[in-house]
Amino acid sequence: MFHSIKASLSSFGQFSEQELEAITTRLQFREVKKNECLVTDGQVCRNFYFVNRGGFRHYTALENGSEAVLNLYVEKEWLFDYKSFVTQSPSANRIQAIEESEVFELSGWNFHELLKLPGTYFQIGRIFEQAIQNQDYQNNRLSPEEKYALLLSTKPQVIQKFPLKQIASYLGMTPETLSRIRRRTIS
Repeated sequence: MFHSIKASLSSFGQFSEQELEAITTRLQFREVKKNECLVTDGQVCRNFYFVNRGGFRHYTALENGSEAVLNLYVEKEWLFDYKSFVTQSPSANRIQAIEESEVFELSGWNFHELLKLPGTYFQIGRIFEQAIQNQDYQNNRLSPEEKYALLLSTKPQVIQKFPLKQIASYLGMTPETLSRIRRRTIS
């Protein structure tokens, strides 16, 4: 049951079998229905999540009724709402399942307990950093073509899993621009 999470953890550093056991025993398995939110705006993010199966979008609902996608998550990625988790203040964002999904949930309390264990602080810290690291897709210095190429090279599963409109928002471009780039790339 914990094979994918142990493989993910091992990519962050050398964990002993006892350290892996200390982490996995603190995880709670959770099934998430399509459109269900792990975090909603106005709610404090108290957990850290590992996507075992499915996909999630992290977004902000704008006043004009549209959405700004902050990140898209697929299997074997860690996610949470950074600002809300760290400050324990209500989130301005939502993290929503785009399909039937499964996550392993690590509470903030358990996360901090793991940080206290000898030898795990830096490895756990790397997981935290990876979860907050957002590829530079919305960097204005990159052309739309470069943003799309970066996404294809780092997270190709996103292209098959998410609607074009959400991918375009994530990349900081219009759906029409993304469609043109995709047509040129396929040709």
